[in-house]
Amino acid sequence: EEAMALADHCVVMNDGRIEDEGPPERVYARPKTRFSATFMGESTILAGTVTEAENGIVTVSTAAGPVSLPGASTAGTTVALAIRPEHLVLGDAKGNVALGAGKVGDIVFQGSFKRVLATSTLDPALQFIAKASASATVQARDTIAISCNAQDIILLAD
Repeated sequence: EEAMALADHCVVMNDGRIEDEGPPERVYARPKTRFSATFMGESTILAGTVTEAENGIVTVSTAAGPVSLPGASTAGTTVALAIRPEHLVLGDAKGNVALGAGKVGDIVFQGSFKRVLATSTLDPALQFIAKASASATVQARDTIAISCNAQDIILLAD
């Protein structure tokens, strides 16, 4: 966090090689690799395979179901989708990409927001990490709808 606050250019390295570099805002919002996405902050990661790629829209088969988003890839390619916690939508409010439901585990109050961890009801290996408003009424053991908006999903080569 300090590096992002102080730098006008950052470099993410992994085993002596550059994974990503650029303005901190871009590296956080649109990382180039899965490593960079997780290094620069928490993300929900959905592993998947591209099933369709046409007219700038990619459809990916994931544990949360099919996800369509803007991007470029080819059918059959293994990819990862990253979604930052602030972009997951919990409960009745709906993003334009449904990700199924999650069983809420941990909720941590962090001042201006609550950090919510939920396990997918479709695949227990899939963990959603979300930021909810500090006034959100979500409670541990609740089962809640989870969604996001397609433009907030980061398509990564896996």
